[in-house]
Amino acid sequence: MADSSSAPRPNPDDEAGADAIAAVTAGLFDGHNLLGLEEYLELFEEIAERNRFAILYALSDEGKMSATELGEALGRSENGLHYHLDRLVNAGLVENRKQSKPDAEGLYSYYELSGLGADLIDAATGFIQQEKHALEDY
Repeated sequence: MADSSSAPRPNPDDEAGADAIAAVTAGLFDGHNLLGLEEYLELFEEIAERNRFAILYALSDEGKMSATELGEALGRSENGLHYHLDRLVNAGLVENRKQSKPDAEGLYSYYELSGLGADLIDAATGFIQQEKHALEDY
């Protein structure tokens, strides 16, 4: 006979809480959104990490950049950045493009913001600027 105490028990508060959260946020999610609350929260988690925020900000400021250029700008090794770049690409915030370099053989890989990435970093930096101006006006 299996030990029933080791099986995870459903928490009735989880279901009730999820229903309550859905009710509270219903005005935001009326069927005309591409993403749901969980997906938006996952995107916010991605940019809440210091390295990934800096990558998005650098790309928003400079446009397309290679991993080497990003590493130089952020004082990080190219290898150390690839983990964060991969996460941003997987989240749909950054795109990894390849093109021929005019005076070199092979392909040149670079990163640029997706539309969603640009919107998200613009919203975040806009909020920071708004807070900065509010403090200055205070």
